Amino acid sequence: MFKPKTSTAAASPAAAAPASAKGTSTKAATKAPAPGGGHGKVWVNTESHVYHKEGSRFYGTTNKGKYMTEAEAIKEGNKAGAERH
Repeated sequence: MFKPKTSTAAASPAAAAPASAKGTSTKAATKAPAPGGGHGKVWVNTESHVYHKEGSRFYGTTNKGKYMTEAEAIKEGNKAGAERH
């Protein structure tokens, strides 16, 4: 009735497929953050004037941007990005 070889073989490819598809579908996840960030710094997207905190998927990954303190970002008129968790 129960065939361990068949069910295990069928489960393995199914479990691996969603994980690999998930990693390739998100552009921001594949791009490495720009060097220079760290604790106390935010990433400011210089095109949209939105800043992202450390831990955000956009932190250091937008095409144009720079690191600065949150106070500096606010002083320059940048707005906080909507962080979704």
